[in-house]
Amino acid sequence: PNWNLPGGLAKVDIEQVMPSSAYRKLLESFWYMGDRPPAFYAGVPPVVDLGASPGGWTASLRLLGCSTLSVDRSPLDGSLMKDTMVEFVEGDAFRFVPSWIEDENTELESPPEDTWMVSDVIAYPERVSETLENWCGRKWVSRVIHTVKFQGKGIPWDELRNAEEVARKHGYACLTKHFFNNKNEVTLMAIDTSRKCERGLVEKPLLGEPMYPPVLGGA
Repeated sequence: PNWNLPGGLAKVDIEQVMPSSAYRKLLESFWYMGDRPPAFYAGVPPVVDLGASPGGWTASLRLLGCSTLSVDRSPLDGSLMKDTMVEFVEGDAFRFVPSWIEDENTELESPPEDTWMVSDVIAYPERVSETLENWCGRKWVSRVIHTVKFQGKGIPWDELRNAEEVARKHGYACLTKHFFNNKNEVTLMAIDTSRKCERGLVEKPLLGEPMYPPVLGGA
């Protein structure tokens, strides 16, 4: 949702065939944050996509002009595996260290500008907290978007709040939202508080159209 758009409907529907429909969650996050990763230019780090296969999130990032570093044990969709702007890393998403970091113990004083980690990997709140300890605690990126999966019908509120607090205690503003395209999960968004990010209309171009036209009620 985005209240600056007609009916509050984020423009997240892409006509072309995508590797999965999960990309809509990522686009909803960009609309909500009022921000998105920069298109590729010399010197900008790639967007890290953890647990990327089959590639819905990576594909949408490529349509935005971003280069990606996509990590998974399974390969991406064939077209993405051939894309020279997609670096595929076969491996464990939870143990991955980005290319601009020396090793897993490296801690930066502040996150590099315009660095993003996004993830739709199957991870429950405790595992997401561990991931945030690495990426936010060590200041590896300035922005994080991570889905948090649930098991069963109940919502583990304490564990979810703990994941949010992990980001906040390391100097990140953090919100979780259940978007229209979320299922038994929520989307956690974190941004380093030294970076200005006001929710609203996104200045950088985004993708997609509303999934359905707004219907305004009337007698």
